[in-house]
Amino acid sequence: MYEPFTVFVYGTLKPGGHYWPRFCEGKVSEVQPAKIRGELYDLHLGYPGLLLRGDRWVQGCLLTFASRQDLEQLDWLEGYEANRPMEQNEYIRLKVPCYTPAGESLGDFWAYEMTETTLRQHKGTLIESGDWPV
Repeated sequence: MYEPFTVFVYGTLKPGGHYWPRFCEGKVSEVQPAKIRGELYDLHLGYPGLLLRGDRWVQGCLLTFASRQDLEQLDWLEGYEANRPMEQNEYIRLKVPCYTPAGESLGDFWAYEMTETTLRQHKGTLIESGDWPV
């Protein structure tokens, strides 16, 4: 299926991030700076995790992909399977409200939220700035 989709990314999938070349380069038709409400954690594994709670801002960008097939690859990378019990997923894919850097609403788009189990397992620490460096 070749239906475009948009996903909010906040870590290694951002332009310049570790996984950008493999999963995004040449597949993304648009990159837009964005932010969402939540908490960003350093999992001490070279990538962050997001929890959708609290009043903090998480900085990232919206990536628009040309092909829905790319969503399956992102799901694989994030350890997400829709038909698997939630506690067995490392991350969960869901739609979240996204905003411009100035705070204007952009609508709801896909994002990957880590599970509480993943946070506890890796003893994640809060990233106060809400911004994962690439």
